[in-house]
Amino acid sequence: MKNKQERTRFIQEAKRRLMKQRMLSALLYGTSIVLIVANRGAYWPFAVLIVALVLIARLHSKEVNRDMALTPHPAMKRVIQVQYVIDYCFIVLVGLFLPVVINLGLPFFTSIGVYLLLAIVLLLTDTILERRGKVLDPEHPTKKELRTYPKTWKKLKT
Repeated sequence: MKNKQERTRFIQEAKRRLMKQRMLSALLYGTSIVLIVANRGAYWPFAVLIVALVLIARLHSKEVNRDMALTPHPAMKRVIQVQYVIDYCFIVLVGLFLPVVINLGLPFFTSIGVYLLLAIVLLLTDTILERRGKVLDPEHPTKKELRTYPKTWKKLKT
């Protein structure tokens, strides 16, 4: 199995290769949210949103399979899966907050409270899983290590 530095390089290079797809799916997701807010009565923007969410889920699936292949520990594989599900839920939560509040006419301050509560629960769960992952497989890079290393998205040298 690869050590932490090799795994980090491998994941960073794979992320670099997926950058164009990630940017396009994020652009489609943002556009769909703007369309939903701008066209309150129409249902067609939701089709664009579903396409964007499917593309994002597909990218997450590729990433989770790649990361799970780097660890031999079944418990760590489960932690990785749950972390990606939490990341996906957070993407949905952040993006759909305003469209849901506007289109459904929900009370704004109550919605903010529910939103903050869900965001805190997701972030705390992710932090707990990150710590558990460090114990299960110390050689697997953490999210912070993947964010801070390397400082560039240029092609990594091996």
